[in-house]
Amino acid sequence: MQNLEPVMIIFSCDLAIKEIHKLLTNCYRVEEMLPLNSKEKEELRSLRSLIKDKRPSFTAAEFFQIKRSTLLSIFATTTTYFIIIIQFNSL
Repeated sequence: MQNLEPVMIIFSCDLAIKEIHKLLTNCYRVEEMLPLNSKEKEELRSLRSLIKDKRPSFTAAEFFQIKRSTLLSIFATTTTYFIIIIQFNSL
């Protein structure tokens, strides 16, 4: 189960980012339905600007962002290194 922990962390980070995008989209949709000068619309604008300004970003020591494509990059790099090692061992 320890081997799956990095994968679970990457998927959790990616899911959190997607949920933030959904929340932002829902704010826009609900805001359009509300009357022009309503208090709820103003609160939604505040929430929307807060989400935009402080959008979460998951990084690994600020070297790279953690998202689902990161997992594919890790697998691709690892596969490439294994192929190179196999080629050097067959010489």
